[in-house]
Amino acid sequence: MEITHLKMFQAVAEAGSVSGAAERLHCVQSNVTSRIKNLEKELETLLFHRKSRGMILTPAGHVLLDYARQIIHLEKDAKQVLLDDDLVQGPLLIGAFESIAAIRLPKLLARYHMQYPQVELSLITGTSTELNKKVLDYEVEGAFVTDGYRTPGIQWSEAFYEELVIVSPTGNDRLLDAAQKSILVFPRPCAYRERLEQWLQANGLAPRRQIELGSSDGIVKCISAGMGISILPFSTVESAVKQGVVSIQRLDSSLASVPIMFVRRKGAHESKPLSAFLDLVSQSHIN
Repeated sequence: MEITHLKMFQAVAEAGSVSGAAERLHCVQSNVTSRIKNLEKELETLLFHRKSRGMILTPAGHVLLDYARQIIHLEKDAKQVLLDDDLVQGPLLIGAFESIAAIRLPKLLARYHMQYPQVELSLITGTSTELNKKVLDYEVEGAFVTDGYRTPGIQWSEAFYEELVIVSPTGNDRLLDAAQKSILVFPRPCAYRERLEQWLQANGLAPRRQIELGSSDGIVKCISAGMGISILPFSTVESAVKQGVVSIQRLDSSLASVPIMFVRRKGAHESKPLSAFLDLVSQSHIN
């Protein structure tokens, strides 16, 4: 089984078509097709269902995809270990929950870039569930998340803590009255949402509606328009509070602090760029 075959197999699986894989790999479609057929012949099993609009993995294909990702990543690790020298260089792709990426990380990333200009630094955002999966699938080296880190194959460490506050529209409405109308939340699982639900339960409140939004900026703007309340990190709403577009209320200590975790795939090689990044995180005290 050649690793070139596995790389082409992975490309087809992720692109969903031979044409998409060929474009990604910068080769002709016939080359991809023949490699996939050779791989199926070698393994004596069908890896894809051929459809008019693309390729869909068979159950055997799903099994192989997990192993292919591990093998391809191990090859990359082996090269990295053998070629590593004292210079911190190469790619570093990390992920972060949207509100963390927008507020907490810019200064840290700028400092990292100044210290290690040879590193090709990239940041993607997503939900904690999406980011944990990307870590397990070797799509990112690590990620800042709020939930889901107690997952097999994931190792985590505390990066910093966020102070949570109740965010409500400005005006004369009582907070408890506003809370019975609508709450604005991130999709599950979300630590901020869980804390809001705990606060509502503790106060005997049952909101009429739950409105899910995908960004903290969207939630803040909806609150300022009077749509409802939420619980968000103070760092996320500090600017809006100073502008007078939303109001906040502090929470009891039992609800106010939530840890932000940095997660990695357990057992994965720690590259020099990642090691340098983690050192900077521990030194920066970004909370």
